[in-house]
Amino acid sequence: MLRREHGKGWRLEEQSERIKLVRVLPGLGKQAVTTQLPWRSSSQTKLLALVIELRQRMGDLGLSMAETYDLVGVVPEAVPGQLDWDEIAARYEQFRLNSGCKQTTYDRDERYKITNALKLLAKPKRAPKDGRALLAAYAVEHLANLAPGGSGRKRHLSDVARLLTFAVKRCSADQQWLPPDKEEMALLVGQREDPNPDTVPIKPEQLHGLLLSLDDNPELRLAVALVGLYGLRPSELMALKVEDGELKAGNVKRNKQMAKNPKKPRLLQPLDLQELPGEGARCLQLYASGLVKLPTAIANAKDFKTCGAAFRQYLDRHPYWQSLQAETNGLVPYSLRHGYAWRGAKYYTRAVPVRDLANLMGHDVKTHQKHYGQWTTDEDTKESVRRAVGELANAT
Repeated sequence: MLRREHGKGWRLEEQSERIKLVRVLPGLGKQAVTTQLPWRSSSQTKLLALVIELRQRMGDLGLSMAETYDLVGVVPEAVPGQLDWDEIAARYEQFRLNSGCKQTTYDRDERYKITNALKLLAKPKRAPKDGRALLAAYAVEHLANLAPGGSGRKRHLSDVARLLTFAVKRCSADQQWLPPDKEEMALLVGQREDPNPDTVPIKPEQLHGLLLSLDDNPELRLAVALVGLYGLRPSELMALKVEDGELKAGNVKRNKQMAKNPKKPRLLQPLDLQELPGEGARCLQLYASGLVKLPTAIANAKDFKTCGAAFRQYLDRHPYWQSLQAETNGLVPYSLRHGYAWRGAKYYTRAVPVRDLANLMGHDVKTHQKHYGQWTTDEDTKESVRRAVGELANAT
């Protein structure tokens, strides 16, 4: 019966008076699970139903027979036939924590989203009946005030979609609860109506003025100089170290790819201002000697995000920075890093090769061009041509 219905490779064995299900496929080896079904003819109907479900889930989820069997028959149910979403959410939270998400991060960034989804699923009338319906209802109920195409909508929908995937793959919920495909998810996220606001680089004269304005605040001046002259991400102030007289930055990104292939500390080199030659090396000596410390909230930050936020707060309170923001739309703390990229390309007689500049900033050339190629204005282009033609004229 089993082979007739499901093909060659399937067989049954007795294991402690229970049915052991075995599948052997050429080139793939043997897979086996010992079921809870008793070894007797009355188990035939249940056995065939079990095999049908195993085969379907193995194909859909790409799991082994043992992994799939662990899912089958352990669906959390509040009442027979109704998923216990509260239990699934509790398991999901533990899964996230076991995967490396901090409890504080989960409480701050994910818990309220999962709670909102559970409230939709618990509605006495018109509760969502599948993953697509839940995400659509979530978008209507909770994302109306978030701009279409924005990162906020993406994060909300991605977190709820992760819960749904967990429910199917880890809690044996029906396939109907899988989130929709990328195309449908993109429709829920929407398209951005307005372009991203421009983030501008701080120009050399602005950085010079900012550093001069901080002469009476050496700790903050050191932080600003390191970020601005060395092109740091503000959070990298937590990850600096000096090796053999060279400044290096450790990795501040935390994702699966980085966890599997951690990068070595990145060599940093200053791009000095014409008004302050050698300032980068002087700041390195100050930092290495410990004679000047970084501001307390930066030095004592508990994580990289907190470090970046502290740097922003220090700048936001500084009057000269406030005046720069008033006269320059889009100026933000990250503009200090952007200014490093601008100087490398536009400021010196000879530009720093883009591959070297990208390496100094800790990303690849494609990323560099994507984020920093946008700042080439008509005036910048004309100036580059004038400079190149002028050098040719001088050579002749």
